[in-house]
Amino acid sequence: MISNHIFLVKIWRIFCVPPTSEQAAELKAVKNQVEDLQQKNSGGKVAFSAALTFNTEYVQAGPSELNLVFRNIITNVGNTYSSNTGFFTAPVKGVYFFRFTVADILSSRTMYTALYRNQQRIMLLGEYDMDHHVSYLVGGVTLQLEAGDWVNLCLPGNQRLYNTESNHCIFSGFLLFTL
Repeated sequence: MISNHIFLVKIWRIFCVPPTSEQAAELKAVKNQVEDLQQKNSGGKVAFSAALTFNTEYVQAGPSELNLVFRNIITNVGNTYSSNTGFFTAPVKGVYFFRFTVADILSSRTMYTALYRNQQRIMLLGEYDMDHHVSYLVGGVTLQLEAGDWVNLCLPGNQRLYNTESNHCIFSGFLLFTL
């Protein structure tokens, strides 16, 4: 029994010698790479969906553009969408996908919605209808964003949207991958 113990101590000493300075440097480099990857991946869980509130049936813009604030949070993984400001803020550099659906009851009129990145309009979509039923406008875009970039939706001047407790108007986005 004692000889087995001495053998194990000898084996332990062989495998538990301190690393050389070269091995220590390589180990430190690998550890830093793992920490960098963990940090990148920790920002990889980003997804939100929010709806306009339905305390009134119509959201109306005055003569100037109105920033749309979707206050009814459905999902906000990563807490990157602000229901106070209506802005999504990218937590990490990456490629993101955004989608929105808005509605209005159109009778020989057009509804418009604009999507912005850092105050630059990326798209302006419109829908014309004349049947006096709910019409939907749906848009989506993939954007490469830097950490800190923001995305929001605006309602152009003199436009309106229709919404009820059925959540006709929803803004969503998620991170596809980091860069």
